[in-house]
Amino acid sequence: MITLGPLTFHLYGLLIGLGVFVGAVVASRVAQVKLDDVFDSLVWVVGFGLVGARLYHVVDLWSYYSVHVNEIVMVWRGGMGIFGGIVGGVLGAWFYSRKREERFLLFLDVGGLGLPIGQAIGRWGNYFNQELYGKPTNLPWGIFIKPENRLLDVIEFEKFHPLFLYESFGSVIIFLILWWLVKTKKVKVRKGKLFFWYLGLYGLVRFFLEFLKIEVWMINGVNVAQGVSLGLILLSLTVLKYNEIIPVDD
Repeated sequence: MITLGPLTFHLYGLLIGLGVFVGAVVASRVAQVKLDDVFDSLVWVVGFGLVGARLYHVVDLWSYYSVHVNEIVMVWRGGMGIFGGIVGGVLGAWFYSRKREERFLLFLDVGGLGLPIGQAIGRWGNYFNQELYGKPTNLPWGIFIKPENRLLDVIEFEKFHPLFLYESFGSVIIFLILWWLVKTKKVKVRKGKLFFWYLGLYGLVRFFLEFLKIEVWMINGVNVAQGVSLGLILLSLTVLKYNEIIPVDD
């Protein structure tokens, strides 16, 4: 937290904002889309995305928030679910494209390029909030978590897997793959395929990271996040293999 006179800035929010800004700038350049158009869409995409991300997190931990209802809106304390953010962002892009009569698939691709950059930066907010850490570890890069921020099941341990760092690193790799696909012209921006590449790659990264989480959202013995990840991978493979199911105008 940073205090400047009467103003207080939370590092979590600042890093998310920085991630959105850098992601938008980089995506606009790689996709060769006007930066003003990308920034115009952010009001809708980010707005819907933040609501979706928070809703996913609240539903995930409803046993807690049902008792602490007043904390549902305290987003500066952390707690965003990227899957909900993706769904919300897609809805925001759809509403924006309808309002401005822009191509929806174009903004999906721009989002696919910007999202991994935003995640790579924004995930560091989890570090400052001492959240999104994994199982205890003795590895040299394990991070120290203060006792008051540890889950009761692992209160006796001091160092944990830095899941935020793993996802941040994975997001950088995802962006580099997408950038390579665009630069080598293997995937053409504006047709929506780039976004599905992102979904599949992120689903793959997230599926394996779930094995290191301490608390997971389970329904009937199934890890919800891993189930969603597998769904994204299958959806991505299906669309990329049979992309004719998506009507595209050149």
